[in-house]
Amino acid sequence: MGTGEALGCGQSPCDLTSQEAEIFASRDTRSRGSGDLDSTAEYPRVCLVISTFFPYVGGGETHARLLCREMIRLGAEVFVLTRRTSPDLPGRDTVDGIPVERLPPVASRRLAKYLMLLPVFARLAARRRDYDVILVSGLRLLGLPGMLAALLFRKTCILRAASCGELSGAFIWDSPHVEEKGRPRWYFRAAIALRNKLLLKAHGFLGISKAIGDEYRACGVPDGKIAVINNGTDTELFQPVADKEKQALRRELGLPDGRIAAYTGKLNQGKGLDFLLEVWKDFAPRHPDAHLVLVGSGSGNFLSQEDALRTYVAEHDLADRVTLTGFVQNVHAYLQAADLFVFPSENESLSNALIEALACGVPCLASNIGGIPDTVRDGVNGRLLAARDHAAWLGALEAAWSNPDQVAQWAQQGREGIMERNSMESVARRHMAMVQSCHAGRKQPA
Repeated sequence: MGTGEALGCGQSPCDLTSQEAEIFASRDTRSRGSGDLDSTAEYPRVCLVISTFFPYVGGGETHARLLCREMIRLGAEVFVLTRRTSPDLPGRDTVDGIPVERLPPVASRRLAKYLMLLPVFARLAARRRDYDVILVSGLRLLGLPGMLAALLFRKTCILRAASCGELSGAFIWDSPHVEEKGRPRWYFRAAIALRNKLLLKAHGFLGISKAIGDEYRACGVPDGKIAVINNGTDTELFQPVADKEKQALRRELGLPDGRIAAYTGKLNQGKGLDFLLEVWKDFAPRHPDAHLVLVGSGSGNFLSQEDALRTYVAEHDLADRVTLTGFVQNVHAYLQAADLFVFPSENESLSNALIEALACGVPCLASNIGGIPDTVRDGVNGRLLAARDHAAWLGALEAAWSNPDQVAQWAQQGREGIMERNSMESVARRHMAMVQSCHAGRKQPA
């Protein structure tokens, strides 16, 4: 069983061998997370609490929407509490069949995520008869109202970290905008320690990568409460296309012939895109057929590098070799048109973009950090490289360009791996098994 398999909240650590998995799967359903639901038990009702949700676009928001949709399709009762990021959005809505309630403050600024804590708790209190389990996506702040409601109203609470450092507090001192990294002030540590006294009472801790599972353990979470479930993706939308269709997509998207390396995601600090352009500046002159496409935007984010990246492209005469698309809604089309995916991030728990690229049969060059090795396997579906190592990245691009047969093999293995571990149905079933296990475990007598 790979690191993306879900385990139960009652009995087992994150990683199992195939033999151990068979033993674990044979145990009582209440203490396993093999992905099999107990069809004889009534499935608990779930309230997903998340800071932002559709139509806000981001990896976590997209995954939450797909997950809720699939869980409902499989027979679960799920609704979402989130922030109303724009006055144009209704307070109550249905998205892909998912009931959504948007709460104040009606704003998108950074301070709004702090101001939503009280409204979230108030709504969890008011709707306490509508759910059995609170699933918090992004525990750094929302874990507080989630746990308070769980304790007061005798509910099950599962905390899901959306990125590395949420439970440990490293999200504060390792953030790209913090100048003095590694030197947290004492009151940050005190605040995190106080917060964690409450959060560690949660009934389950969901990690999207092995790195987050390890972080949970380091913070004192018992193995039996931890499950690692990698994100899933829509493998019907994100799927490979034949060469003829790939060429047609390039014409439709206004991309050149030749060979294309693509990045998809936010154009923000910490994604390593300034470094990638420096490498591309040295690589492109040696390969007239090479073109880099940066798909996405940094607009509206205080960490945005989009303007700086566009300036760099213009100042170094790369306009014919680099395309910045800005915000798009057809990310899958750009991936299907690409030959290689590049992901030079400097801090990443797990990237939906990598999963989507591999689902499209696009092999990846990615930084060997955080949860990325859960998805990219060196020499199997791409290459893992040291972050910001110019020589390593330049050499990997050269090797990919000179070994198309190897790249084609990576592409096939990448798609097969995603179908096995990251299809949305399999990921939703593992989430449902974890929810069922944690809820049953909470109701057991001490």
